[in-house]
Amino acid sequence: MGYTSSGNQIILNMINHLLKDIQSGNSSYNSFNKSYFNDIENKETKEVVESIFEQLHSINSQMENMSWLNKHYKILHEFGQICSKTLNEKTLLKNAFEMVSQVLPTDSFFIALYNEGDTRIHLIFLAENGEIHPETDIEFGDNFTSKVIKSRKIVHKNQASELNEYDAYLGVNNTSSCIFVPIIIDDHIKGVISAQSLKAFAYRKEHEELLQIIGSQVINSIETARLYDKIYTMSQTDELTGLKNQRAFHTELAKYIEEENHDMMLIMLDSDNLKKVNDNYGHDAGDLYLKVFASGIESISNEFIKGYRYAGDEFLIIIREQEQSIINVIYEKLKQFYMENPVKINNNQIFVTFSSGVAFYPQHGNSVDSLKKAADQALYVAKKQGKNQQVIAKTECTDCDFSI
Repeated sequence: MGYTSSGNQIILNMINHLLKDIQSGNSSYNSFNKSYFNDIENKETKEVVESIFEQLHSINSQMENMSWLNKHYKILHEFGQICSKTLNEKTLLKNAFEMVSQVLPTDSFFIALYNEGDTRIHLIFLAENGEIHPETDIEFGDNFTSKVIKSRKIVHKNQASELNEYDAYLGVNNTSSCIFVPIIIDDHIKGVISAQSLKAFAYRKEHEELLQIIGSQVINSIETARLYDKIYTMSQTDELTGLKNQRAFHTELAKYIEEENHDMMLIMLDSDNLKKVNDNYGHDAGDLYLKVFASGIESISNEFIKGYRYAGDEFLIIIREQEQSIINVIYEKLKQFYMENPVKINNNQIFVTFSSGVAFYPQHGNSVDSLKKAADQALYVAKKQGKNQQVIAKTECTDCDFSI
């Protein structure tokens, strides 16, 4: 290929120079290129040298990238630990912002969620100048966030002259540098993570990869947290009526007794007519009857009054109030609701009636089981006395071994 001794020396000097620069982390592509390439006369030799140089430069860039990420591995590892240990979205997002802020400028920072096909993008976290703003939505349209979602490609601008109408749609005024990174999981676009700065050339290529890692961790963790919440809610909810179930009742009453330790009331209600409805109209009608029954309980529920479907046509209401007179108010409101909302089956109207037993904490029971037992026995008396009435437990709690 016509190499000469002086040409070989030029090549060796160039490679030696470049390798030293790579080793020291001070490679200077532009100045090196100008200094040496013009000294090579043979065209083929020059092409080979340029190819070697480009490959070495690429290797150097990869090494710099790996070195930069390794320096921040500890931070990423710590964030990964946070993601694996908490299901609280606010904690996840706040820690993501704090971690990113340690590594790159965040005059503005946000994480957005997006469901494919939606017309709006939900910003679950937005911080500007260190101030965290409430969640908000933006239109899917002419902004960088939408552009990134459509293209699935990173937008990275490093100086104000590169910006166009998309820029700083979200973020601080006078943005000079910005990165918008799509979060793609299992080939589905899940959202966008972005950092913006007032300074030009604030970001480097490695910042893109860092934001991708953090964004993926955050979104995966949030989806896991939401799935857990959904499963937990389902485990605590009665499928037919939408009221909380027996499991939720035991958990919440135990919590109220332990944490609040003040007077409470428990009402146990039982339908008077469900068996007759099932026998005459079928179980679909019986299900509708139970839904109306539950709707009545839902109508009187609030922060201090909670209703539960315990089993079959047996329901419970926990009342965290000290005025015992509220028992009669609730009883009358329920009767009124069922009078105004009969179950309609074909051309028939069936009115819900119920019997109920009431127990007071700690007068009639000082634990979940003893209080429930007192209400259950009062309900038994209401049934025995002719149904469609309410009875209050009479036995005081001593060792909570009741007999009415």
